[in-house]
Amino acid sequence: MSDILPTGTQENFIRNILASGPGSVAVIDYDTLQVKYCNQQFETLTGLSEKNDGKAGFSFNALMDEAQQLRLRTQLKLVYDHPEARSKYGIYALKTTDRRLKSFYLYAAPVSDGQQGEQPLFHLLILPDLSKWPMPFISFDTRELFLEQFNNTNFGTFEWIIAADKIFWSERVYDIYEIDDRSTYLNRNILAQYTHPDDADEVEKLLEQLLANGSTKTLKMKIITAKNNIKAIDILIEVLRDEKGKPVKLLGSIRDITEQNKIEEDLKRNVSELNRSNKELEEFAYVASHDLQEPLRKISTFSDRLTEKYKDVLSGDGLMYLQRIIASAGSMRMLIDNLLDFSRLSKSTQPFAEVNLGFVLREVKTELDLVIEETSTTVKSDALPTIDAVHSQMKQLFTNILGNAIKFRKPGVAPVIGITSAPLEESEAIKLHLPLQVTYYKIQITDNGIGFESEYAEKIFQIFQRLHAKSEYSGSGIGLAICKKITENHGGLISAENIPGQGAQFSIILPAKQNKT
Repeated sequence: MSDILPTGTQENFIRNILASGPGSVAVIDYDTLQVKYCNQQFETLTGLSEKNDGKAGFSFNALMDEAQQLRLRTQLKLVYDHPEARSKYGIYALKTTDRRLKSFYLYAAPVSDGQQGEQPLFHLLILPDLSKWPMPFISFDTRELFLEQFNNTNFGTFEWIIAADKIFWSERVYDIYEIDDRSTYLNRNILAQYTHPDDADEVEKLLEQLLANGSTKTLKMKIITAKNNIKAIDILIEVLRDEKGKPVKLLGSIRDITEQNKIEEDLKRNVSELNRSNKELEEFAYVASHDLQEPLRKISTFSDRLTEKYKDVLSGDGLMYLQRIIASAGSMRMLIDNLLDFSRLSKSTQPFAEVNLGFVLREVKTELDLVIEETSTTVKSDALPTIDAVHSQMKQLFTNILGNAIKFRKPGVAPVIGITSAPLEESEAIKLHLPLQVTYYKIQITDNGIGFESEYAEKIFQIFQRLHAKSEYSGSGIGLAICKKITENHGGLISAENIPGQGAQFSIILPAKQNKT
């Protein structure tokens, strides 16, 4: 052991403490941070014997900068005044024998049997920090906060010693506040200068509540940095109290969420703009379709009159041209009707009610009875559930999909349509990012038709998208877009899959219950 020994009644007590303790150990006084006693490990660690030839008077100040000296004195005083407070551990960068700064854990406890009138002495235990990365926390109290988020480069920790009104930050917090001078001593008033005026009153009020009776709080606020930049930060604060319940210090973490907020605001702006654009398009489709009805009605009327009045006169090209006018007018009417249907779906405010999908299917089969009979179509179905839905929309959904299955049949092959239904499995709900607390039904409609190329599985639900020429298959290219809109209106999903050599399969996922308001 070193010959740097204290005199008086403390000597034997200190010898016993330090001789029995592991690691690098020293005893210092509070005022000067002078080393009164140390063991061999401490001398080797700090190069003490080289610096003062084993003579008394070596100060701990030689091992750390001024900011850390202030922290150490504040920590010692807190430990002395509040033995129960969790402030015995700190993390410091100390100058070692090789003249380099290295990170150490420092444990401080008062030497309790000093004579009255003597300066308080403190027992220090110093252990190396063997971590492989720079630590953003400054004490054991902030370590837990750090370990949860150490991969976040916008994260730092802090401690506010209330009695001394001193606030200590990790390096990253200085970066967040854009304060270059790391030796700046911070307190409550200085910190308040960086708080954005919009949030100043709320922050002050929350802080008072926290000190009065709180334990943990989270807060989002704006700051004006030292370089006059406005940032948004998220703060987690915890109050530590002594055995009497008096607040001793606040510790916590600060996270820079400026970029995150910017992304969220941009997203909200884009969504708002998209909604506005969609609304304008829907209004345009509705108005255009409605205004086209009258001229189309006249085209159809006069074409019918021409056919009726001059059917014996017209022949050859004249008759062919008239027939094409009538066919085109019919196609245009179908397109306008479908556009109006699509627009009405976007504006729909129809209330949800219990709808038996089995009953809906029977209605659709009745309406398609003629084409089913003409094509020898077979429809096989499981029992379908009762769900909260809009009856007319469910009817349109089944009509469009069954109608497509019949339309896109293989030449010379009678259509066979199979419908199955089952509750959606939890694993699939997770895969589709659906809430697990909601019950969903998965309804699959499979046909033996011509199918489609798998690359078009999503494209077929886009409005005006056609995979075949009008000369091959009639239609407006809006039917499946309407199906997608209906499922979205019900908080559900729809998808299509080509089954090679067999046909197409449509999967419809719908919730069992809706918020009927």
